[in-house]
Amino acid sequence: MTTTPTQGAPRTGRRAPRLLPRLAAATAVVALALPLAACGSASAAPTEAAPPAPPRQQPGGHSLTADDVDTWLDGAIGSALQTTGIPGATVSVVSDGELLTAKGYGLADTGTEGGSARPVDPDDTLFRIGSISKVVSATAIMQLVERGDLDLDADVQQYLDFDLDTPKGPITLRHLLTHTAGFEEVIAGLIGTAGSEVPLREAVSAAPPEQVYEPGTTPAYSNYGATLAGYIAERVSGEPFAELLQQNVFEPAGMSSSSFEQPLPDDLDARLAKGYPDDSQPAYPTEVVNAAPAGAMTSSATDMARFMLAHLGDLPGDAALLGDDALAEMHRPALDADQLGTLAAGQRMDLGFFDDSTPGVPAFGHDGDTQVFHSAMRLFPDHDAGIFVSLNGSGRTPTASLDLRTTVLQGFADRYLRDEAGAPSRGGAGAVASDMDASDAEAPDGPAAADLAGTYLSSRSPVTNPGALLALSGQTVVVPRTDGTVAVTPKPLGVTTGVYEKIEPNLWREVGGDALLATRTDSGGDADDATVTAISWGASFTLLRAQPWQTASVVVPVALGSLVVLLASMIVWPATALARAGGRSTRRDPSRPDAAPRRKDRMLLLSRLGQASTLLALVGWAIVAVQAMSFAEVTATTLRVLQVLQVLGVLALVPAALVAWRAVRDRRGWAVVTGRVLVVAALAALATVAFVFRLIAPSVSF
Repeated sequence: MTTTPTQGAPRTGRRAPRLLPRLAAATAVVALALPLAACGSASAAPTEAAPPAPPRQQPGGHSLTADDVDTWLDGAIGSALQTTGIPGATVSVVSDGELLTAKGYGLADTGTEGGSARPVDPDDTLFRIGSISKVVSATAIMQLVERGDLDLDADVQQYLDFDLDTPKGPITLRHLLTHTAGFEEVIAGLIGTAGSEVPLREAVSAAPPEQVYEPGTTPAYSNYGATLAGYIAERVSGEPFAELLQQNVFEPAGMSSSSFEQPLPDDLDARLAKGYPDDSQPAYPTEVVNAAPAGAMTSSATDMARFMLAHLGDLPGDAALLGDDALAEMHRPALDADQLGTLAAGQRMDLGFFDDSTPGVPAFGHDGDTQVFHSAMRLFPDHDAGIFVSLNGSGRTPTASLDLRTTVLQGFADRYLRDEAGAPSRGGAGAVASDMDASDAEAPDGPAAADLAGTYLSSRSPVTNPGALLALSGQTVVVPRTDGTVAVTPKPLGVTTGVYEKIEPNLWREVGGDALLATRTDSGGDADDATVTAISWGASFTLLRAQPWQTASVVVPVALGSLVVLLASMIVWPATALARAGGRSTRRDPSRPDAAPRRKDRMLLLSRLGQASTLLALVGWAIVAVQAMSFAEVTATTLRVLQVLQVLGVLALVPAALVAWRAVRDRRGWAVVTGRVLVVAALAALATVAFVFRLIAPSVSF
């Protein structure tokens, strides 16, 4: 990023050339200040917000009757659709061994693409239920365990017909069903459109994710793990997965409107609701989930009521899907402190199900999301009740569908399972969380608020491939507060800050709520002053402490500052060349031939070509990141091309360093020297980012 002033030219011929290095130097100073200012602001002590108000709870003590539930649902869901922009919803409630009510709201087809609008019918309209498919798949797997065909604690390699690389340790079905097999996240190919279907074996064997955590120790939600478990069931049973579920789950339970088939049979496809970003936009194409056991199921609200009754043990005789012992095993935490360490103090996975208990109200269930369908199911075993809800749109705001589902699930528990004072109307103490009030007891031992301070990455992330770059967009910051609580931004499943208080040595609970965080330290929890390295939440997710060079507050400003430096260099390059050409033309001696290009000019050219290559790579990675987050296909060829451009940028460090050294040696002036040194620093910074976030890596499968 330099220009070469002409020596000995008349004063009037030097003014314009000198302006360019001054402009370049000023730009360089600004570029250097950007990351420093940003880092300084990131490290500044944040202003403490007041603890949040207690959560709004529905009045308790209501009788769980069809009339009362219908009235409540009309208000909770029916009136919310228009304000959220969600086209339609379907819901079913079971209680005391029977379907209490099933209702449909809004539209399954808005009619905006031609044809008539079609209302949602809870018995006839089908919805894609996303990851709730996992618990249905787990049910079929437990049937094989119950028959003795599968062993929950055996190395799964014995069931596979391909070699699965597990450098961190052997994997069992228990690991797969609890999201603790240790796999990094997989994004590519998860959701496609009609025609993109692949066989189940290909989905699990073509490009398995790397195992990056020791099995059983670090909850990391994994669609691949659930899909692999489904493939094992297919292999051992000898039946295609969709047919296995049809024969062993749907037919016995009387779920005649459910299927894992993709595409759906014609009779079911005609009943499928269309999915919408929101009620003002056209329908999204029918989604194909190639991780079929993890998310491909289609069902109706009344069919899901049958499934809930099955897991509450309320289906009679031949309709029962599992025996009492198998049901009990599925519905209790599947791992303990021997595997999870102190993370076992918080919520833990059952076999396929999330433990969603709150104080006094034991519960288990699962949520499910595709790009446009959003569902949730909760079962309350002590109350012999359950609720299922599904939406066919995301809504106008990023959290519209989540907020509506949360309102329905929490509202149901508050209204019908607690008394008027908010205590449980009947049932036990709950599977997790202490009812202890932190204000009424001495501070528990274990990590203090300061030990949690820092930036954390999600365990559900790509690690060994270019997808690792996405970790910059999903980081969590924990800040200790003067009152001994911690502020978590953003809080799990939210976009705002949550404040958490310590209630047990390694357990924190949201102030005014029931959400839990469990901690694990670098000493395994034995030392009170050890640094917290992991925070688990929601049973299958872990926040892992980030290293300084992984934090967005450092990486993003440095990368942006480096980008500004390279852009300035690219702008100065042609401007300087034109200015120098004009200067030479006025002084050129026709009797002397042009001198041969000097070697240092070739080095300068190589440096600038490397800078251009780096800029192109950065633009390409940004486009790829957007495509990946929207589940658009990104070809391996595209990623390899970007890697080549990135490597060229790294190699450009050599000529850039030589050019900078020569500028210093030849005393080219502070502006030239500063510009060329900043170019070296920018290339080095971006090369570091490329290696840290695996933009240059053998694998491009993410």
